[in-house]
Amino acid sequence: MEYKFDASIQMESTFVAEEYFAAIINFSPEELNNHFIEFKYNNTDMFEISVHPETHVIKRFTLTLCNHFTVIDKDMSVPICIDGTIIIDGPDTTECETFMVNLYNNGMLIKLSDEEPKFYYKSGNIIFAISDNSKLTEVYIINLAKTDVNHAKNELYLGVEP
Repeated sequence: MEYKFDASIQMESTFVAEEYFAAIINFSPEELNNHFIEFKYNNTDMFEISVHPETHVIKRFTLTLCNHFTVIDKDMSVPICIDGTIIIDGPDTTECETFMVNLYNNGMLIKLSDEEPKFYYKSGNIIFAISDNSKLTEVYIINLAKTDVNHAKNELYLGVEP
């Protein structure tokens, strides 16, 4: 997977509360034949990223399936990061080493690898943590309102046995 970053272009995004999806972050309402890249763990957890078919600029992030999560009743700390535009190019599917979602009072952290992140790149309400060897290790979804967190919590708990 190749990750590029353009700090000269700032992006905005919005959280979309849609039934059956714990988190959707939309960067552009532009309707294109976008390219989809999925990050999955076994067949139990997955998110997909939609990118522009030519520029590979991130357009949408969707947490589609999540069976490994924890709800933490405190605010998430956010790393210092560079703000700009995330550009992604690579295979259609990436198998993750691990997949754990931590839902906080103000955001969400998705851990994908045990490798230490070295670089933090932010676009809108998403932060990508990238390792020394260009591996996506964590995804932060930041600045969530209480209603967004409640939506994510309700959708995560759907289908979970009490």
